[in-house]
Amino acid sequence: MQPDTTFIPTSETRINIGRRIRMYRTRQGLSVRMLARMTGVDRTNIADIESGLQNAIVDTLTRLADGLGIELGLFFFDEDRIIPNDAN
Repeated sequence: MQPDTTFIPTSETRINIGRRIRMYRTRQGLSVRMLARMTGVDRTNIADIESGLQNAIVDTLTRLADGLGIELGLFFFDEDRIIPNDAN
């Protein structure tokens, strides 16, 4: 039998992703309700994700990123640690 190699985010990972979603949402002056309407993601799910209480599936994160007009990867990395493609 093969070992289970499923990645399960730690609570720290969930919290950091949630904080980044909230940061991008508030920077744009959007309420949770507004983002929910834009993305089709339930507002309670968004609130739970932002609070680190719920794991978000990739589909949900993609919908949130699209709604915010940002790259999905920004949820996983601090902005100051992202290196632009042309920074050779």
